[in-house]
Amino acid sequence: MMKKFFSMTGYAVGCAVCLVLFFFSCSSAPKSVQNPFIIMDNAGEFEPLAKGGGMYLAIDVQGSRPILDSLAFNGRGAEDAALMLDKTVAITAAFYPKSDATGGQDAPAFMLFARGSYPKGLADLSLGLAKDWRKTKSRVAPVSYWHSKTNGMALAFNKKYALISNVDPFSPTNALTEPGAAPPDGFAAFKRDAIIAGWLDDAGAVLNAFLEMYDFPFELEIAGLFFKVSKGTETLADSEPLYEIEVGIESASEDDAMGLVGLFTLARMVTANASETADLHDERLFLVQRLFSNAPKRDGAFLTVSLGQFSAGQTALLFNLFSVN
Repeated sequence: MMKKFFSMTGYAVGCAVCLVLFFFSCSSAPKSVQNPFIIMDNAGEFEPLAKGGGMYLAIDVQGSRPILDSLAFNGRGAEDAALMLDKTVAITAAFYPKSDATGGQDAPAFMLFARGSYPKGLADLSLGLAKDWRKTKSRVAPVSYWHSKTNGMALAFNKKYALISNVDPFSPTNALTEPGAAPPDGFAAFKRDAIIAGWLDDAGAVLNAFLEMYDFPFELEIAGLFFKVSKGTETLADSEPLYEIEVGIESASEDDAMGLVGLFTLARMVTANASETADLHDERLFLVQRLFSNAPKRDGAFLTVSLGQFSAGQTALLFNLFSVN
């Protein structure tokens, strides 16, 4: 399950900067108080995204540009994607568990909400000339959006925002009628100084399912899981910056947190024998080893674990490892 979420992370960034956002001009929307983008002016960071996601992600675009470049800027559309990111300040994203049969085609798989400063005028022309894109009237908002069956993408723009999803960008979000997604307690403090940060819903089940895939012999009892990428304190020999990846684990109580510290010590012993052979290209062992390679720092019921410092390319590769079958 966790593999799917992080697989979607790389996919979503690619969608945002390669498949969609190269249309860097914005389509016009009716200038009325009913315009949903006006309502979003007063929304919180994650509020334009629908509740019920399995993972939520916040990206400081300019701060994380080297990582995004490594993730998404390959091949066709790279130059246009770079132009769009130059105009984007932040992206928040949500990834939703696979819907059951009753969800149908209206169930969201992902949503992205981009904030920036986007020129107007050419998007309608660009998209109108693209054979795979069709303009469609939203069923819940008095604006239209563009949809491509080929790409499985739907997008809507105004001069400040872009909404991207696999369905009508306005139908899954509660921001039009009631508050949408909100970060859990403690996330704002953990996220401080991060250029990429997020949290998992049902974190215990997700993390243990991931560890089980890699034959980890223990089960961790946790109440929440955060993760973040921040600028590291060191640089490489050529002055290339390094980025630190950290995981925050919330326990139900201080006693549970102390028990987790003991499990981390035991886990380091289990993975120590393989640590000399695993590297960044060993998708089966590397992430598990890095998770347990350093002793966690405990603050009450909350643990913070550093996975280490990595180059932009290595950080991007860590995200991509989750997509390996």
